[in-house]
Order: sequence, then C-alpha cells, then structure tokens
Amino acid sequence: MQDERGDDALTLKGKQVLVTRATSQCGSLCEHIRRYGGEPLPVPLVAYRRVSFSHTERMKWLQAVQHSDWLIFTSQNSLDFFMDLLDQSDRMHGVKIAAVGKKTGERLEAYGLHADFIPKPYTGQALLEAFRNGRLAAEQVAIPHGSLSNRTLLNGFNHLGIKVASRVLYQTIADQAGQKQLEEAAVSNRLSAITFASPSAVHFFTELLPEKRWRSALNRCVVAVIGKTTADSLEKLGVVADVVPETFTAASMINALATYYLNKEGSHQNEQQS
Repeated sequence: MQDERGDDALTLKGKQVLVTRATSQCGSLCEHIRRYGGEPLPVPLVAYRRVSFSHTERMKWLQAVQHSDWLIFTSQNSLDFFMDLLDQSDRMHGVKIAAVGKKTGERLEAYGLHADFIPKPYTGQALLEAFRNGRLAAEQVAIPHGSLSNRTLLNGFNHLGIKVASRVLYQTIADQAGQKQLEEAAVSNRLSAITFASPSAVHFFTELLPEKRWRSALNRCVVAVIGKTTADSLEKLGVVADVVPETFTAASMINALATYYLNKEGSHQNEQQS
C-alpha cells in the first residue's frame, strides 16, 4: 500500500486521470486531481436508483430497524437512501450507529446524527472483528445496502450468531450515458491513470467495454483503487492495482497516486544518474 503524503507538488502534471465515480460524487475527486496538476477525465460509470416499497414493506423493515441493537451504514449511499426512507427520527432512539468509513461518519453528522463506532481500518472486516472479539455486542443488527453490495458483512454476522435485518434500498446500475466517452478514453494514448472507488465501478468498466479493450487499458495505465475490496475485485480479473492507499478514502487514493508518480520519477532520475 502506498504512503499518502498529501504533497502540494504538481506530481500529476501532464497526467490525465479517469474518474469513474457517480456524477454526484466525482466533483471533489476531480478537484483533488487538479490540486496535483493533473487533468481529471470524469466518466461516471455508476448510477443509483431507489427501490420502491409498499407501505407495509416499508413499515415492517423500519420496525426491524427500531428493534435492532445496531444500525450499520457501509457507505454514504446506504445512509442517504435510508434517510430518504425514514418516516420519523425517533425510530432510531436507542439504536446505536456504526459507520464504515470516515466520509460516511461525516455524512451522518450532516444529518445531525453521530456514529457510535467507526472501525479502523475502514472495512467491514474490521467492524466484524469488533463484534467477534467482544468489543461490541448485539443480538440483531440492521444493514441497509445496495443491490451489488458485497455479502461478506451479512454472512459474517450470521456466522457470529447475530440476527441481521438487511434490506436493499437502491439498485446500483451502469451509467451508460458516458459509454462512448469511455470507449474513446480506453484507447487514448493521453490517458495515464484509471481510478476505481468501488467494486461496482470495476464491474461496469468491464461490462461497458469489450474485454480486449478494458484489459489493454488496465495494462497500459496506472490503476488506483480506493481500498482492498476494490483491489480484490480487480484481482479476480487477473489485474493487480498499482495504487492502494493505507486509508480507504477517495482523497487518500489521489494522494497515494501522486506519491506513486513522485517515487517513479525519483527512481527514473536515480537510474539516469547511475
């Protein structure tokens, strides 16, 4: 994993960086790339669609949340769609909240809520370990999530004998509006790096492009991912990420990418001098 220095040096100058996050989430990431002198190329691959519920289904699940010991948010999306579904805030009275990720915790505060626990590292496995070693305890947890969410967390709680009230609140779908732009970027010699902030982005990158084209792009460009889960999704395709930050946030991913190029340039200069 790469060190994240957060240098203000223009270490991404002359580098075009593909940003595959959803439209609503790519702004700050693009700005961070510009801070290092890079050229962000936003091509959103992921979009989200709310799942419809009948009144009965909605009330049944919210009651399950109300009777849970912990409410667990694994992403900002899961939080946003949950708050959209919530009918009255007092349903959460007495229910502790866990947030997987620094940004998810900050998003909670924007709603006037507070995370009782944020695991470090920011992973579902670290959260499970807190329950496994007795630091946290529960008879039932509630987990709102998306259609493509990894089931490792749900299965982990089941293995611990903890009841899980889970619900798919949104569909994660391919954003096909930028498919032509993606196809052009994949074969462009100007493209230097590709970033993935979720396994879903990896999935749709390979779905929207012919295999020969996406493999060529991933082999040619520097590949940066937000964390281990996303790196694992690439490894299943036979691709090893070049950049994985120590802290699993989008900003840290770009910091680590900048450090990668800084170290690469330093190695190149040393070779020339020797």
